[in-house]
Amino acid sequence: MTGRTYRNLAVAVAVIGLIIGVAASGSAQKKGGVVRVGNLGEPPTLDAHWTTASITETLTNHIYEGLLTLDDENKPIPMLAESMPTVSSDGLTYTFKLRHGIKFHNGKEMTSEDVVASLTRWSKQSIYGKDLFTYVAEGGLRGVDKYTVELKLKEKVAIVQINLALANNFGAIYPKEIAEKYPPAEKATEYIGTGPFKLVEWKPDQYIKMVRFDDYKPRSEKPNGYGGAKTVYVDEVRWIPVPDVATRVAQMETGELELADDLNADAYDRLKASANARPVISKLYYWLVAVLNKKEGLMTNQKLRQAWQEAIDIEPIMKTVAAGRSEFYRMDYNLIHQEMGAWHVKMQGLPWNEHNKDKAKKLLQEAGYKGEPIRFMTTQEYKWMYDFALVTKQQLEDVGMNIDLQVVDWATLVKRRNNSKEYDAFTTGIGPQYDPTNSNVLSCSWPGWTCDEQIQTIKTAMIRETDYKKRFALWEQMHKAFYEKVPVIRYGDLFGLRAASKKLHGLNEKTERVRLWNVWLE
Repeated sequence: MTGRTYRNLAVAVAVIGLIIGVAASGSAQKKGGVVRVGNLGEPPTLDAHWTTASITETLTNHIYEGLLTLDDENKPIPMLAESMPTVSSDGLTYTFKLRHGIKFHNGKEMTSEDVVASLTRWSKQSIYGKDLFTYVAEGGLRGVDKYTVELKLKEKVAIVQINLALANNFGAIYPKEIAEKYPPAEKATEYIGTGPFKLVEWKPDQYIKMVRFDDYKPRSEKPNGYGGAKTVYVDEVRWIPVPDVATRVAQMETGELELADDLNADAYDRLKASANARPVISKLYYWLVAVLNKKEGLMTNQKLRQAWQEAIDIEPIMKTVAAGRSEFYRMDYNLIHQEMGAWHVKMQGLPWNEHNKDKAKKLLQEAGYKGEPIRFMTTQEYKWMYDFALVTKQQLEDVGMNIDLQVVDWATLVKRRNNSKEYDAFTTGIGPQYDPTNSNVLSCSWPGWTCDEQIQTIKTAMIRETDYKKRFALWEQMHKAFYEKVPVIRYGDLFGLRAASKKLHGLNEKTERVRLWNVWLE
């Protein structure tokens, strides 16, 4: 077959897939309409390199793209790269061929210059970029020609493709002039990518308006996870901050919104009975954590962190968060979701969910704790964060800890958590890690600052090791070190509830975060 024949065949397969999708949904795709999405609040930024905040991830993945992305099985596939990279025989040189004719929203064609400038910035700001570029040779990222990028390593590692494929805090490609204009520590305020949607207006506390990018060039493959063909049928997506979760649910019922995220589990029955909306459960959601500040302050004391771990009774906390519905939570001590089956460990004797008050009090004595206030930040915008913080506060005070619960909006929490003088602990959720080394709670550069020598030694060994069995043995060691050093408090797994209008079709319900390409309105 000729190259053209292969391309024609790929297009035909994609078309057949769309036809099958139409038959399954009972509704044909059509262009037009506005999808209104109820968000919990304002994103801290639309600079994908700058933060791991999930709301930023969701929004920016519509505007920007990376060289690689994740498929339905959470494995790397090409996005802006023409194909997966070729790798030299010694495993040190990765060569990426770029797709031709890809335009940014400002009309400029994407070239290797843009990729090099963007990944250089990403390498200095993103936790995943920092991890990867620790092993990149000096001057090892370069444009070979207009459509070829080369990445040279100092040593062979296992994380090149997965780190470049992640959707969170990801290696988004910006125009060179924007990537170089904003230093890594400074938030970019110009949002131009290659994605299927372009930003046209951001009115804080009112909406973020994105419209179809008419010059977007979809891939020829069928839709696959976060990749493959991305077709935009709707004219506009309007992201509306609706901080009150009950209001988001009510607006789904009345038809004022087409999609709402981060809903309470107790809304499930109402949504199921709704004439306008339907519930969508996401299992790849979060495991709940209280992140402890190990850079300065009270929580630098390991005994105090261990006392917190011993004191809590996790199941009542999870039941509160999940409104008593067992289908919305899972008890699990693993440092990776069960759905990432290859890395799920089975270990006995880890000090998880012991809720041993006597042991907790003894650890407080050994820590020399004198009842000093422990500043615990949370937010009501994620109601589950607020709920698990409230019950945690009660349980910790039962053993003699003095918890100063500080309730702020989510954008403020994300800002303050970067300053080690501002807090002792904060609530958040940890989404799925697609490789064990991706976990931000094991990162020395992420808030909480897990710089423990033993944890970092194990993590580095895992990055350098490419044999799965040896990596898994190291991962088991990591669990033991984690529960001894207590960088964060690991609660249970929370499954997410979102709602979609019955008029909204084509939504991929398997992905961790919402994506609004390939969807249409009836």
